[in-house]
Amino acid sequence: MSGPLEGLRVIDLAGESGVFAGRMLAELGADVIRVEPPGGDGIRRRPPFLDDPDHPESLHHLHFNAGKRGITLDAHTPRGVEVLRRLAVFADIWLETEAPGVMDALGLGSVALAEVNPALVYASLTPFGSEGPMAQYRANDLVSVAMSGLMYLNGFPEDPPIAPGAEQAYHIASAALVATTLVAVAGRARGPDRRGRHVEVSVQDAMAMATVQTATANFYTWHGRVPKRVGFSAPPALRNLFTCADGLWVSFVIPVGVGPGWFPFVEWVRDEGIDTPVLDGAYEDAAFRASHTAEVEAAVQAIAARYPREQLFHEGQRRRILVMPVNDINDLHEDPQLRSRGFWRSLAHPSLGREIEVPAAPYQYSTTPAALERCAPGVGEHNREVYLGLLGMSEGELAALVAEGVV
Repeated sequence: MSGPLEGLRVIDLAGESGVFAGRMLAELGADVIRVEPPGGDGIRRRPPFLDDPDHPESLHHLHFNAGKRGITLDAHTPRGVEVLRRLAVFADIWLETEAPGVMDALGLGSVALAEVNPALVYASLTPFGSEGPMAQYRANDLVSVAMSGLMYLNGFPEDPPIAPGAEQAYHIASAALVATTLVAVAGRARGPDRRGRHVEVSVQDAMAMATVQTATANFYTWHGRVPKRVGFSAPPALRNLFTCADGLWVSFVIPVGVGPGWFPFVEWVRDEGIDTPVLDGAYEDAAFRASHTAEVEAAVQAIAARYPREQLFHEGQRRRILVMPVNDINDLHEDPQLRSRGFWRSLAHPSLGREIEVPAAPYQYSTTPAALERCAPGVGEHNREVYLGLLGMSEGELAALVAEGVV
């Protein structure tokens, strides 16, 4: 692998909550060794699947394990623990998402592994952290977005709270885990003893941090007021979504409380010959506009209804108005800006005999480009490479582990 983390090795034991963390480290060039139980872990059986009856590959697995090497090992057996401790000697980072105390009981906790590798950075992701009244509680992504407060802010004021799309808690927590882990790696390099650290991220903590940025925490701490769901609109700016002539959506923002942003919009309305009250001079007053947002919205929709989305976007940009397309995944796939930055990358899939296109790294480095170089591994694809090559096992030792069901 190449990239800014080339030379670092990661042992990835993370479940679904933290599997994205390993992928991000692989994007950055680390040698990420994904450890699964014999037969593969549950992520491989999660739909949707690649449309190939001979190769029922989970698209979830293909995405989140891209760039990693893969081995099989039963970490809950004495022999499996022994092998993992041997692997820890060669690792820089250890990723795990077990409940607090589980890894310690196995002899694979941070203190135990520091005995065999004092430089190891041990990174743990748990739902609520390792201490506190809820430390032993389990939680999935839905529970996490609810407990963090983000769900309360998501949706329309007249409706119940709703969960954001996909698994935002897992993704944000994984990003926080990677960031703090790399800080620990940097700290290790600067320390005189080059000792590792135990990094712990709580999914609730990570999501609560995202929530308080959205909710403006001081609004509560200073004024004692709880921020509410605002839907599309949030004064003093009119932020809304509108449909275009082709049925597609745009974000069309008119800052109703700011004078300079108002007049280009009025000029556009006038050029279109739209009969609307917003042309009245009274609307030049910001306070008046803020109290007549329904009329402003109607004028925006009247313009949007005359153009297909792409044309509306470019015309709005020409007039220096905040008009942007609301992209779906197909739009992202074809987006020329993302394409120009190499956001999409084709990787060879050996068992399929074809290439799979995946999103690559969302960041750029001047001399050490971040990029994925391999598809997600097959079950145990790199067993021989890791066990015989890295650990120096004999063929007989590996065969014995296979016969025992450990590998």
